[in-house]
Amino acid sequence: MASDYYPYSKFTRVWIPDPDDVWKAAEIVRDYKEGEPVLHLKLEDDTPLEYPVGPKRNPLPFLRNPDILVGENDLTALSYLHEPAVLHNLRVRFLESNHIYTYCGIVLVAINPYEQMQIYGEEVITAYSGRNMGDMDPHIFAVAEEAYKQWPGPI
Repeated sequence: MASDYYPYSKFTRVWIPDPDDVWKAAEIVRDYKEGEPVLHLKLEDDTPLEYPVGPKRNPLPFLRNPDILVGENDLTALSYLHEPAVLHNLRVRFLESNHIYTYCGIVLVAINPYEQMQIYGEEVITAYSGRNMGDMDPHIFAVAEEAYKQWPGPI
């Protein structure tokens, strides 16, 4: 049985490339039918935009994640994992929550804040000691603790 769902319908949120901001958030304002030359969008500031699409122009834009997933501490939890989704999630975590660490599965992604942060003291070491990776916010100490627990021999 075929589904009537088509991801590029009215109210769908997308990312479009931008020369200044790299990616801009937009919303589709009119259902898109395959083969049409433009996608009718509005930017976050309600500016309308006819975004050209097609094989000789731009591909269809990347889909945005639902708001509930914005700021996730593990990128693998995102519905859509692509460049604009990753960059947006890292931006939100760093600029809005001051979190420099984010997981991507077992990989720890770090953003250099270019300033001293009080996230490496003895109390932080103690907090992560004995905990499982994922129990607390992403941190280099969580990765170190996991490596210590997984080490096959005596230390």
